[in-house]
Amino acid sequence: MAEGDVPDTDPTLVERWLQDQQQWQRTLFTYLDSMMKNDEFLVHMGNAMRGSLLAGKPYPTAAAPQAPAEDPATADRLDKVLFAIHQLQGQMKDVLMTLDEIRGLRGASSPARSSRTKKAGARRSASGRARKTGKRRTRS
Repeated sequence: MAEGDVPDTDPTLVERWLQDQQQWQRTLFTYLDSMMKNDEFLVHMGNAMRGSLLAGKPYPTAAAPQAPAEDPATADRLDKVLFAIHQLQGQMKDVLMTLDEIRGLRGASSPARSSRTKKAGARRSASGRARKTGKRRTRS
């Protein structure tokens, strides 16, 4: 430095930028601290975070819109479908009753009892086979 030069007291560009950044951080933290005490802000932030976790699902709203009134044509088609299903159900019952009569099980026992009887017979025959072969029967 020369004798006549006055030292620069102005901060450099980098120092001014750092001061601006620090002031910006202080301002932001002051604002966030005040908002953390505001219940409405916290509810909004919670909803926003939950919405982001839903990954593509719509943001939850207070009230869902009402479903549109049913179209008469749609209701008529639905009635026809239900009628056809009931018809098929009745026809299936007829087929099952006919099969029961053919098998001779009609009146002898109910289908649930006949399946239990079949399982018990299978267990008895399996334990009989195990005795004949000398092997121990495992539970099935």
